[in-house]
Amino acid sequence: MTTYVTYSQVGKAEDVSDIISNISPFSTPMQAMLKTEKVSARTFSWLEDSLAAIAVNAAVEGADASMATLGNATERTGTTQILTKAFQVSATADAIKTHGRAKETAYQMAKALKEIKRDYEHALVGLDQAAVAGSASAARKMQSVINQISTTLDAGSDATNPLTEAKLLTAGQTAYTNGSDVDTLMIKTADAQIVAGFSAASGRNREIAQGKTLVNAIDLYVEEVSVH
Repeated sequence: MTTYVTYSQVGKAEDVSDIISNISPFSTPMQAMLKTEKVSARTFSWLEDSLAAIAVNAAVEGADASMATLGNATERTGTTQILTKAFQVSATADAIKTHGRAKETAYQMAKALKEIKRDYEHALVGLDQAAVAGSASAARKMQSVINQISTTLDAGSDATNPLTEAKLLTAGQTAYTNGSDVDTLMIKTADAQIVAGFSAASGRNREIAQGKTLVNAIDLYVEEVSVH
């Protein structure tokens, strides 16, 4: 007697999961923090101003007021950038029965929109990109965030000159004295482990409580500044 087994069976139905797992990271924190504004030209401008420098402020009682010299706001200019993602799906591909999606066009559209968001995040903080005015044959490019910072500080960018906590603290001080109130630190993926290692410095207290899991990451880095 020979047992009929599945290895020789003909006409077996496929067993395919109806879920498509997207393994690509999809995080755009910079965009989440930005406000949006509608523009109607290839370039757009905005005004930037600051308070006068801190100084000793003491007046003689009854003395005439001394008029301060007023400064003008600084005009900043930005360039718009077109981000596209083109794809083509046949009508038959939309009509047939598929696993993990109802319509191929809708699925591919959702992927394309996420890819555009990642490309936009990359243009903002993923590279050192200068503004390009563009032409009929050259694409326009917006200026990346790093190129909009007027006062810079070397924070290290390679193995021979890596990021350190001292550089981070100096960068925070420089930003504050130049008018910025920093509440978010954005770093590239390669430097994430360096920042996580700050917790290993002597004199640091790390609360693990009674848990059995040690997470090698910093979710909140607190820097206290006292101004006198």
